[in-house]
Amino acid sequence: MLRITAAASVLAVGLAGCAIGITPGQSPSGDYKVEVGYQKAYQLARTQAEQCLTGKDAYQVRGTVDDAGRKATLRVTAPFSDNDVARVDIVGIDAGHSDVHIAMWGRSVWNADAVIAMRDAIRFQVPSCVSYMPSDTNNPVTPPPK
Repeated sequence: MLRITAAASVLAVGLAGCAIGITPGQSPSGDYKVEVGYQKAYQLARTQAEQCLTGKDAYQVRGTVDDAGRKATLRVTAPFSDNDVARVDIVGIDAGHSDVHIAMWGRSVWNADAVIAMRDAIRFQVPSCVSYMPSDTNNPVTPPPK
């Protein structure tokens, strides 16, 4: 019994050092105005997440759409911890425009490049795991502090 308790303690301490998920103010993120309605933006973000941000079904894509409030949220969550490794918050401005906030964990495939790829997937309505479009300087990604 003592061995099991010791092993569990070592595992817990090890996992505590590997915080998984988005940390506000530290994770790469960006705020964008797009010429896409909130429902379409949500569907595009979901397709992008399913194609590029889930690994081999290890991470789950979850989302909610609030038609009354004209907003939607998409989350990619880590296994076991259920922490967000990617998050897209969408607020409809009118029928054809939305405000979009994209945040990524900052590690592996959930990095600043993934923020730009998600933005472009919504903006140009073509999902791709990398962005092939020139980046604009009006809406840069907020990099994590060093």
